[in-house]
Amino acid sequence: MPEEVVQEKEVTEEPKKKKGKFKILLIIIFCVICLGLAGTYFLYGNVLIERFLGKESSEEQKKEVKKAEVPTGPIMSLEPFLFNISNAPGRYAKISISIQFKDKKAMEEAQKITPALRDKILTVLGFKGMDVLMDVDNRNVLRQEIHNSLKNLFHKEMDIVAIYITDIMIQ
Repeated sequence: MPEEVVQEKEVTEEPKKKKGKFKILLIIIFCVICLGLAGTYFLYGNVLIERFLGKESSEEQKKEVKKAEVPTGPIMSLEPFLFNISNAPGRYAKISISIQFKDKKAMEEAQKITPALRDKILTVLGFKGMDVLMDVDNRNVLRQEIHNSLKNLFHKEMDIVAIYITDIMIQ
């Protein structure tokens, strides 16, 4: 009798194991399919949205906005500026600066007053210490200060579009 009970338990346990394996297999297949769909969306989601919904992806819209924001106009390169660094005796810097103008008329006007432009830029640069010139993050501030000092020389403040620092050498 005890043998029959043991055999019945073994017979009833086998189908339970098959059901458990089947459930685990279904869960694994479901997870693989979900991961495949997620990967496909990650790689091709923007293309699918464009094709089926006719909408542009946000990345392309951002690129178009950036292209529209890029200013165009003639650029005038000034001779390099060589100056002593403030608060650092015996140290000097050489900086090349270019100025982008709104149109050719503004650039022609600037070429006539190049000595005044150089004077204003040297005045701004002369007050800068070693820490400001060496720090890349401060270059945007430096460009803005140079822009603010130069815009007073022109009839229209919008004649200068951008200031570019093309070369810095500190010794």
